[in-house]
Amino acid sequence: MQQGNLINFILNSLLKKIITPADFHNRANAVATMLENDISGLVDSLTDFSVNTADVEFSVETENEQFSKVLKEWLDNVNSVYKGKIPSGIKSLAKEYFQERWKGASFPVLKIAKWDSVNGIILPTKLFFVDGGSIHAKDKEDTDELSLLSYDYYLGAKEEPSKKLDKNCIFAKGGRWFTKYPIPYLIKRGVYHNWRIIKDLKDKQTEILSQVIPYMLLVKKGTEQLAIKDVKGYSDPELKKTVEQLQDLMDKMNDASTTGKTKAPIRATNFDEELKHFIPDLSTIFEPKLTSGAERNILAGLGFIDVIQGISDTRRESILNPKVFVEETRQGVEDFKQILKEVVLLIKEKNKTHIKYMTADFYVSASPIKGFMSDAFKQEIRLLWKHGQLSNQTYCELVGETEYQGEIHRREKEAKGGIDEIMRPHMTDNKEGVGIDIPGEEPIEEDTDENGNPKDRDKIDDKDKFKMSKLHLEGAPYSTIKDLPDSVKKKLTPDKQKAWLSIFNSAYNFYMKKFGDAKKAESLAFRTAWSQIKQVKTRTKKK
Repeated sequence: MQQGNLINFILNSLLKKIITPADFHNRANAVATMLENDISGLVDSLTDFSVNTADVEFSVETENEQFSKVLKEWLDNVNSVYKGKIPSGIKSLAKEYFQERWKGASFPVLKIAKWDSVNGIILPTKLFFVDGGSIHAKDKEDTDELSLLSYDYYLGAKEEPSKKLDKNCIFAKGGRWFTKYPIPYLIKRGVYHNWRIIKDLKDKQTEILSQVIPYMLLVKKGTEQLAIKDVKGYSDPELKKTVEQLQDLMDKMNDASTTGKTKAPIRATNFDEELKHFIPDLSTIFEPKLTSGAERNILAGLGFIDVIQGISDTRRESILNPKVFVEETRQGVEDFKQILKEVVLLIKEKNKTHIKYMTADFYVSASPIKGFMSDAFKQEIRLLWKHGQLSNQTYCELVGETEYQGEIHRREKEAKGGIDEIMRPHMTDNKEGVGIDIPGEEPIEEDTDENGNPKDRDKIDDKDKFKMSKLHLEGAPYSTIKDLPDSVKKKLTPDKQKAWLSIFNSAYNFYMKKFGDAKKAESLAFRTAWSQIKQVKTRTKKK
């Protein structure tokens, strides 16, 4: 039988034994069994990649700033009441959704187990996705109409009222709205069927190996030359006797190794006897072509489409296009955003009395999926940010791949410590030249006159004193140099400290009037003061 025909024969014999379960719960069990020991090495790895890649940052923004803060704190601490028994935060909850969607029964049902009052707002503090494979449906008996909601769902086979999934539940089963059960993702895409082909082939290979590994010992008696000259030949009884002698010798050796009293085997024989270890050729049963077709089908089922490209008239190459895989992952993120939207709508329903909060519009957002970003994509993002089409937060998260709030905290710390000034670009690279301009009044240099010469402090006229006092506006954080931060006192001389104080207070009051935010004004004033302090000697009041 030719090798190609043998391969086809083996595949056809295996396909007759492969049956994909038709029942939803058996399908869910089949998927779980497959992922417990993924013999293909493909399914679990690629679905794990989908789950981890889709694990992005989720947020809820509203028109009311205070309500947005409440929701942000809630998202960060959801399920924290479990006190470490399960991970807290919305990202952990989202990961459970993705696990159920791609690696489970594909029947995500979000159960809200508890509502609590947080900062005067009733919020769900315990949320989890139930095991989709354990959900059972029953036809409704109290309706004669054909509707989308014609089934009752229970957690478990027993139809107990306490296990009914109705109140505080959000269904995201996918597929058509009116279907009783969804088809698990890995079943629907044909992944399980092709995985079974690979599994059965490898099981057959293992079975054959287990039979062959106790290899045969080939004994040759006599030589070709002796046979030609008809000098010596061995009859069947003589060959049989030789085999029995060798078998007895091997049995004794095995028994001795078991008892720990091993002895070197010794055999006396004619010069024309030869012993060889004999293992049959197994290359056919381990031919890569046996599994390559099923492996390609698994990749295609997961979204890696095999595309044939013509390089020239005579040459063609096959490449895997992952666009379907990428879009499925992105759609998973969008579907979880929809679940969050439903949760927020339930929150608004629970808090009708908070008219100020509940009348505010909201939207659910998610940070972009970083796993699919190339360097060229990041370059385009940089150009969009440079031209003012993207926010600093988006730029920070996409290009820098860091947490925006953490970077804000670090920048504020750097501003207070004067790190901005220390780490300024060298003048050869500093295109702006003078850094940040001082807003409002120009600082008056107290220690030099209009010609740059030191002033006699006792001869400062009233006009200059008035101008200097004007910089110490009411409400500024620092009144005298004694109040300055330690970082300023350590890095600057007393004269420079006075100039730094004047610059800071002027900038602080300017930003307070502009933004009305003390924290923001202070941060910007720190940056302004440190940026300008080195230029004080050259910044004199001209007539």
